[in-house]
Amino acid sequence: MRLRIDSDVRNWHREARQALGSNARFVREERQGLLILRQRTPAAEAALAFLLPDPDQAFDHSHILKPGSRSHVGVVEIAGVRYVLKRYNCRGWGYRIGNAFRRSRAVRTWLATWQYLVRGIPVPEPLLCLEERRFRLLGRSYILMEFVENAVSLLERWKQLTDTEKVRFGEFFGTLLGTMHRVGMLHGDLKWNNIMVTNEPTLETVRLVDLDGSAASGGCNFPRARKDLNRFLKDLDREEGSVPLRNRVIEAWQKAVI
Repeated sequence: MRLRIDSDVRNWHREARQALGSNARFVREERQGLLILRQRTPAAEAALAFLLPDPDQAFDHSHILKPGSRSHVGVVEIAGVRYVLKRYNCRGWGYRIGNAFRRSRAVRTWLATWQYLVRGIPVPEPLLCLEERRFRLLGRSYILMEFVENAVSLLERWKQLTDTEKVRFGEFFGTLLGTMHRVGMLHGDLKWNNIMVTNEPTLETVRLVDLDGSAASGGCNFPRARKDLNRFLKDLDREEGSVPLRNRVIEAWQKAVI
C-alpha cells in the first residue's frame, strides 16, 4: 500500500486552510455568541440547527465516551446519523486569558483534521466546529465529527487476530504511519485506543482518532516521527512481545517514510 501524493506541502497547507474561511466548501460565520466553522453541506447545516443555541443539550441523550475535566466526548444522533461530539471545557480565568490570542483546541483540531484529509490520511471527517468567546476570552469549544461505524480500537481488534493476521495488520500500520510521517503529519498520541479499525485494515476502514496533539509540518521531522512510531510500538510490545513482528513493522515504516 502506498498513498498517492498529488500536491506539495504548500498546496496541502493552502487547501486545508480553506476550512478556516468562507468559500465553495466551507462556511465561517458568527451566531449566538459562537464562531462557527462548518462544511457547506446539508448535513452540516442540519447538525448546526440541532446544536444551537446550546450544544451541551446534545449530550443529554448521548452515549458518553469520555467524561473529564479537560474535555467531554459523546456519540450523538442527528437526523438518524451518529456523530462524535467533543467539547473542550473552559477551565477558569487562566484558561480564558491564556487563550485570548490563540485558537481554541477545537479550531486547532478542526484545522489539523483537514491537514490529514487533504493528504489522504484516514481520519474521521469533521462537520463543524464551534468556539465560544466574550471580549476575546475563550469559553467552551466544540467539534462534531464522523462516527466510525462497525469499528473497534486496534487494542480490542488485536485480541481477535490470528498470527498471520497480526503480521498483515502490523505491516499495514507500519506503512500507514510511515506515509503519514513522510507527508509531514505527526499524531502525538498513537496508542492503540486511538486507532479504529473494522475487520480488515484498509484506508477505507481505518481511522486515526483523538487528533488534539496532531501537527502538520513542512516535511518529515524524523526524530519526532520516530517518537510517534515508538508510542505505537509500546502497545505492540505490551500486547505481543514479538521481536520479529516488531522488526517487520519498523521495516514497513522505514520503507514508507523515505
